Amino acid sequence: MTEREKEILAIIRENPTISQEELAFELGISRSGVAAHIHNLMKKGYIKGKGYIINNPQFISVIGGINIDIVGSPSDELLINNSNPGKINYYLGGAGRNIALALTKLNINTNLISVYGADVNGDRFISDSRKIGFNVDCCERISGYNTSSFIYLEDPTTNFRVGIDDMRILETMTPEFINRYLQRINRSRYCVIDDNLPLETIEHLKKQVSIPMIAKSVSMNKVHKLIPLLEKLELLVLSVDELESLIKALGDNEQDFFEKMRNLVNRGVQNLVIVKKNGNVYFESIEMSYQIDKKVAPEFNINGSTAVLTSTMIWAMLNGHYKMKEIVELGYCGAVTSYLTNDSVFDDLSEELVFHHYEKYFAK
Repeated sequence: MTEREKEILAIIRENPTISQEELAFELGISRSGVAAHIHNLMKKGYIKGKGYIINNPQFISVIGGINIDIVGSPSDELLINNSNPGKINYYLGGAGRNIALALTKLNINTNLISVYGADVNGDRFISDSRKIGFNVDCCERISGYNTSSFIYLEDPTTNFRVGIDDMRILETMTPEFINRYLQRINRSRYCVIDDNLPLETIEHLKKQVSIPMIAKSVSMNKVHKLIPLLEKLELLVLSVDELESLIKALGDNEQDFFEKMRNLVNRGVQNLVIVKKNGNVYFESIEMSYQIDKKVAPEFNINGSTAVLTSTMIWAMLNGHYKMKEIVELGYCGAVTSYLTNDSVFDDLSEELVFHHYEKYFAK
């Protein structure tokens, strides 16, 4: 939806009987211009019938982090206690932002509910979002805080990696913050969260959200916050380390990888996906177990791949025509697109590209 179409839709919501002449006068444009915008809004499904009846197409609410990833890569083996020549790159990310962006690229109406700082990185997030047409109407600028950031050093020659995150701004996403968007959330098809949220906010969402929920973890240090939600999750996406940490936080001692997956399903998680570092995907539900072992070699940073996998599975679930095995495979094909770029979400991610990879890896 264009900015002008959003403006017209907002006016119509306030005054559904407004005429095209009145709209033209209020907006300072021609009546024919208004008619063209109305026609486009009807084609896109936002308006139906006469009298400007507002149609509410299904949409997704994503609640989670916006982040700036700062990656330092030395040219040679990393030397401790010494300056290391190399490259420093900045990437827009955050699990919530990545999931919402990937859904948008897959033509799913999406509301990202998040916060960003009154700083240069916050400005960069807004500028980038406007450039690509990404909906940030539910993202709030918070004074006195820096935009969430994660800085890390990586050394591919030794597999050494260490990082520090500054995500204090996400503590402002309190239950009171959520309440401002609760009505919108409960009109969504799914509520998707990451575990950057404060524990009290996750507990509040469990009580107040009446629609199916989906969660993706971002860290083995935060995954324990998802425990209150397990019985409510239609889909949970974890790494192997996050699975280990979650089982430990639950006080269980299963030794077998598959027993740990089964444990979470028995606790109420309807569909569980575990992604290994090599890209292999494991799926578990009450009805089935499934494994994808294609070993597609990543060419770049794969930080956003599990977020895109999550989004692509949601896209396939919304379709309503796919079996769960196919949904997992399509999710994998979405994740593979992240191997094509250093950005968290591939610029050219699309339904067509997902199907292209599906034909390549899974078509019989």
